[in-house]
Amino acid sequence: MTAPKKLVFRDRDKRGRGASVDPWPLLVVDDDEQVHEMTRVVLRDLEFEGRPFKCISATSAAEAAAILDLAPEIPVVLLDVVMETPDAGLRLVHHIREDLGNRSIRIILRTGQPGDAPERDVVLAYDINDYKSKAELTAQRMFTAVVGALRAWRDITTIGALNKELAELNASLEQRVIERTRQLEDSNAALERSKDRAETALTRETEAKTQLRQFLSMVSHEFRTPLAIIDSSAQMLRLRAEQHDPHSVTRIDTIRGGVQRLLGLIDTCLADEQLDSGRIVLHEKSFDLAPMIEVTLSHHRVATPSHGYEARVEGSLDVWGDPGLVALAINNLVGNAAKYSPSGSTVSVMARMDGGDVAIEVRDQGIGIPAEDLGEVFERFHRASNARGIPGSGIGLHMVRQIVEMHGGSITVESELHKGSCFTMRLRPPPRNTREKTA
Repeated sequence: MTAPKKLVFRDRDKRGRGASVDPWPLLVVDDDEQVHEMTRVVLRDLEFEGRPFKCISATSAAEAAAILDLAPEIPVVLLDVVMETPDAGLRLVHHIREDLGNRSIRIILRTGQPGDAPERDVVLAYDINDYKSKAELTAQRMFTAVVGALRAWRDITTIGALNKELAELNASLEQRVIERTRQLEDSNAALERSKDRAETALTRETEAKTQLRQFLSMVSHEFRTPLAIIDSSAQMLRLRAEQHDPHSVTRIDTIRGGVQRLLGLIDTCLADEQLDSGRIVLHEKSFDLAPMIEVTLSHHRVATPSHGYEARVEGSLDVWGDPGLVALAINNLVGNAAKYSPSGSTVSVMARMDGGDVAIEVRDQGIGIPAEDLGEVFERFHRASNARGIPGSGIGLHMVRQIVEMHGGSITVESELHKGSCFTMRLRPPPRNTREKTA
């Protein structure tokens, strides 16, 4: 018996067309050559789904087993029972199903001696798909049996391929889930570490703010009394100097100006800290803006007499807010304008209605603010790059913005280098019912 080779089938269309079509391979296993010839003749001119049939012959179960070892993709076997041994066909069924593990191939058992292999016993004991007696197997019945077996094989292999693809997808999905779970675990661990660091930083910041608040409170109480003594003494010296030593008046005014700047810095630091911690409660009411501006400018005329101060208030302007905080904001803007302006220049304050808001402009003729600093000028501790050498804490404008925003207003700045800056606060007028009661 010659060794079977790897089977590749190519056949021409029965009508003579040149296109090759893969035929359906059928393994015919029988020790009778006439059975092989009869099967080829019956199926020669028949097709299923546009494909012809190709019969592969094996004259023994051993030869058939060797063929199936090389070509397990054969879909249908037409198998005799009695060949080299009385049960050779049944042994081949066992070999196909158990040894080869081939559950998709369709096995049609056909025998000329049904008494040796009763149909009921064979169907129950062996995994076959059809049982035919050679005596009753007409051409039509053979074609019907083969087509039915091919349909079943096609469906089984399709389901098998889909199941394999689904298993691969499931395995891929499981791997992706494992990887994603690991990534999430790593992310959660990183977040937990970040949370711990943030909580530690927050605790330290809270402690630092508490210490700062305590320090500012201590500075406020400890510095105010000696500064008040210095200022009152300077006032008395100034009165005497006006009569006996007029040349000393300027130096005494410088002392008083320094005292006022220190007091203003203390007030600013305290107010900024209280605003930042949310410990300030607004006490809003309606008040006239003009007297507040005039008082503020009078204070600066004494503290910084080297500058000119002018105010222009259009009509009677009432504002809705906390008078103390609004006065603090205006005072800081005017103080900044004087600090960054040369001696002899003028600081002007203008108040007017602008749409539905009260606009308060503080304009100076100072050094101006570089364009790259305009976006951060209201940030705490930020100072413009051209402000080096000029004393300052960098918290005044931050405090002003907090006060304005607490009042539901806004503040903007326009500036030109070497020409000056203009800060504009917009605050709310009193509610209509309050205005009517005041009227």
